This record gives sequence, C-alpha cells and structure tokens, in this order.
Amino acid sequence: MKRFTIALFAILLLSTSVCATASDTADGQSPDSVYVVAYFCKNDTLEYVYTCEETKIKGSDTTTVTIEESKFRLVVLDSLATGYRIQFTELETKSPLLEDIDNANNDHRQAILRSIKAISDRNGANSPIIFTTNEFGEIQHIENWIELRDNLLKIIDTYWDDIYKAVPGASDYIDKNSFSELIKAKYSSEEQLIENIEGFPLLFSFHGSAFHTGGTTLKSEGNDEELPSTVQIAAYNFDPEEEGRDDFDPDYEVAIVTTSTAHGEEVKELLKVVMGFILNDNDNSQEVMDSLKATKDFDNATMNIHDGIEAYYWFNGWPSEIMHFNIVELEAPNNKSQSRIKTKSLECVYRSCFNFMR
Repeated sequence: MKRFTIALFAILLLSTSVCATASDTADGQSPDSVYVVAYFCKNDTLEYVYTCEETKIKGSDTTTVTIEESKFRLVVLDSLATGYRIQFTELETKSPLLEDIDNANNDHRQAILRSIKAISDRNGANSPIIFTTNEFGEIQHIENWIELRDNLLKIIDTYWDDIYKAVPGASDYIDKNSFSELIKAKYSSEEQLIENIEGFPLLFSFHGSAFHTGGTTLKSEGNDEELPSTVQIAAYNFDPEEEGRDDFDPDYEVAIVTTSTAHGEEVKELLKVVMGFILNDNDNSQEVMDSLKATKDFDNATMNIHDGIEAYYWFNGWPSEIMHFNIVELEAPNNKSQSRIKTKSLECVYRSCFNFMR
C-alpha cells in the first residue's frame, strides 16, 4: 500500500528591522551553482495571480477547465537576521466552474455547483495567513494555523451536507465520512496545512536549497514501497547583461521533474486504492470494484506519472513565476489513450521591494 501513496495523490489529484544583504548568506558560494536564498526586506510588497487548471485528453478529444483563479498579496511585516515575518492576504478568488451554473449539463450538476457557490458566499474571504521563515526563506511556522484549519474543516462539513441534500442517492455511492476524513487529513497538522493551502507553498518550494548549474538525471529502480522513477533537475543563472532583458525578467531558474511508471496489475491496484477511498462499502460500490478487478482492459496498461515544479526568481529570492504540473498518462491496448494534466501556476503582477537594484 505504501508503494502507491505518491501515485494516489497524483491521481486525486508552501524587534530590530534589518534587511539581509548578499554577504549575509552568500559567502563561499560557487559561481557554478544556483542558490535559492531570501534577501527580503521589511515592507517588501508583492502581488501574485494564482491559476489552477485541469486538462483531460482522451484520444483526439481535449478539454481544459479553469478550476480556480485568485490574487493575493505578500507583505514582509518584519525582517531580522534570523528570518522573516510575512502576511499572506487573499485579495480575490473565483472559480469559472461556478460562474456558469445555468449551463451545467444536468440538474444534479447544477445543484452541486449551487451548493458550492453558496458555501463560498457564506464564508467570504479567508483570514490572512501570518507566517515566519528562516533566514533562507524556508517556511517555519503559521501563527494562526488553528484558526485557518477550523475554518477549512467547517467548510468541508457544510459542503457534504449540501451535496447530499442537492443530490438524492449520492450517499449510496460516495461515503461522506471516508471522503471527508481523506480531505481533513490534508489539514490535520500545521505541516499539512502549509503543504495544502492553494498556491501558498509554491512560493517557497526551493528556498534554502543549492543546485549545480546545468542538468542532472537520477534514476531509481523502485522497491516494495516506491514505483520506479526518474528525477530530472535543471538550474541556470541568467546573464544580467543579456541584450533585450528588462527589469522584470528573472535572474535564475530551477526545475525538478519526477516521472514514475506503473504496469498492468499495478495500474489496477492504483485505481482500486483511489476508488476504495471514495466509494461506500455497500453492494453498489462493491459491484464497481468487482468490475474493475475483472476487467481485462488494464492487463497490459502503462501509467506514467510526471510531477514537477518550474520556478523563476529574482536575485533577492522573490519568485517571478512558478508552475507546478502533474501529468497522468494511461496507455491501455483496449482503450483510447488518456491523459490528465493539472497545473498550478503563480505569476507576480506587482512588486515593491527595497532590496531590488541591478
């Protein structure tokens, strides 16, 4: 079971005021390396647009849906030699899925979308996140994490109550408690909350890390707990004197992509694990599971899972653009090839940084 954990989530599927300078942390840095280090200052203010999209490809048919769009602001409340205290405030958020309720393709879908929108309207804007990092920019602590967690759990419970009211019979197939517990586990601790707040952990994905310039490939044959995988790492410093560059162009980039592969019975096992989390333990759901077990469609199937982050930074450690992508490709001899691509991207649209000069 442990072997399939990563793949499962891929399928279901951050006193005295001083300003750090390069000499504080960069002593001895090698020119053939890329360092992701924070040189933030008190009152640094940046705004980012966050977008979450999902694309499904089946044969020659491609469908792309924007799941969420939001905008948020970061303000450095304090900058010390030992780290930073920062406020993350959501400015606006919307889901295009909820904007076109009347054109939903059936009554149940309309009911579900209306219940989600009602929850969103009732809860309003989220509370600001107050968090601290160390001197490198690695997230250390969310000061108000319990308040944030309790609000999220309340939303989850309300969501399922509304769904069951809107869609009679949904409880025959989907177990509210099992699915809710799976989601709640994502927010059960401060560390889990940091990882799962949309867009937030992406900002500081690589802070505190150093990478050799150029490309590196690492391979693992896998074992009882891990699928075979390949990790590709790329890091580059850009030439600040390059012709055509402007003040908003990034100074360096880092990208890491992990590819895992499953075959035949492993593919079936992955699908069974996912269905087991979602379905009720009753005759209706058992019929679905038995059908999956008996089918020959996946006997010679191959599933490739690509998970990666590509990030661009300015020299002071603030990201200009970051994209996280998760791609699940399924090739089955008796079916059309299928792919699901989920991307989460951040783009800086405003910055006011004291420590920013070329």
